[in-house]
Amino acid sequence: MAMDYIRSLLSLIFAISVMYMLLDCEIKHKKNRYLLGLYATVVLIIDGLFLFKFGYAYFMKLYPLLVQLPVFLAFVSISKFKPIKVFFVHWTVVAITSSFSLVGLIISYFLGSSRETVIIVCYILYLPVWFLIFKYIRPLFLYMMRNTDNGWIGFCIIPISYSVLIYSASTYSLNKVILSSNILWNSTLVFILTLSAYYLILRFFKQTQERLTLQNEQNLLMTQVAAAHNHFKALEESQEKTMLYRHDMRHHLNLINSYLIDNNKEAAQKYITEVEKTIDGATVERYCSNYTVNLILSSYIAKAKNEQINVETQINLPENNAVSDTDLCVIFANAIENAINACKGINDANERTLQIVCNIKNNKLYIQITNSFDGTIIFVDDMPVSTEENRGLGTKSIVAVVQKYAGVYSFTSEDRVFKASIIL
Repeated sequence: MAMDYIRSLLSLIFAISVMYMLLDCEIKHKKNRYLLGLYATVVLIIDGLFLFKFGYAYFMKLYPLLVQLPVFLAFVSISKFKPIKVFFVHWTVVAITSSFSLVGLIISYFLGSSRETVIIVCYILYLPVWFLIFKYIRPLFLYMMRNTDNGWIGFCIIPISYSVLIYSASTYSLNKVILSSNILWNSTLVFILTLSAYYLILRFFKQTQERLTLQNEQNLLMTQVAAAHNHFKALEESQEKTMLYRHDMRHHLNLINSYLIDNNKEAAQKYITEVEKTIDGATVERYCSNYTVNLILSSYIAKAKNEQINVETQINLPENNAVSDTDLCVIFANAIENAINACKGINDANERTLQIVCNIKNNKLYIQITNSFDGTIIFVDDMPVSTEENRGLGTKSIVAVVQKYAGVYSFTSEDRVFKASIIL
């Protein structure tokens, strides 16, 4: 009986940790932590009293009601995803933990149907499966939940059907270790079919993610080519103007000298200021030391200024970074383009503002792009969404890059100011 209790405890710890991982939960406020701790304490006390009064066998029969339901409700309250997505993850974890018992029963079937064998197999599977889920399953699950809003009821049918079938075969509670070969092999067949269904779903989303990445790279390449073309055109114009200024410099100096001879310092200073403004207007802006990123910034900032947007920059980006130039361009291009589109919707040009900040602190790259907007921004799962067709892909591309480097991102809006913050 002690082994059963240990197995149940390990199963619960495994299930909660996997759900926390797959749902990418984060409890920021202390008040929420205290409330969650109080909720868990109350549930544990009720379950403990029930277990003490009615025994382990009856407790396991009502396990879904006594344990799984409270766990599900707790994650609904702390998760940033919709309840239907939490429901899918919950039943997926239930299906995984049920599969441990099934695998143990299959092995035990060939070794003489030993209850201890089943439990030991469960012990062995917890840790390696947890790491496999973290490394291979979690990225696809998060991509799937962040980028798909439809079809979740159909997805939920898969783990629910599997768990119900396994539960009805008495493999859930492990009270019946000796099962008929028909029930065992039917359960194995259900396990294989369910595993195949998950494989097809995750493969589909992986291919979708790869296609989106390829499309982003192609779009980015086109953007880089256009930016380079504009940059080189600006350099040519600057070079031509510089040659003219060099040619006319003698005339400028003669005129300034004449002002000084006549002791007209005010006219000389005014003329010098005008010449400086003309020279500054012919200089190509340099925003950072990274050549590729500078092309993107030059192109999009010029576009923003053409839309009468007040642009402020504080960019400290060295030439060499741990983040590739391509990924940096994806972030800057998409974020600034979204900001420009938002600012264009403001009627008063004086209220159109765009601020770009990029610094490196403690070997971490910090990017923050802030812009004004008019209207309302809709958030779904902490992600800004757009009702317009082919809009919103830029934000998803940014998130994909952040996830690639195991970074942190946040999108917030307050007082008609939208802020995108990224740490890589």
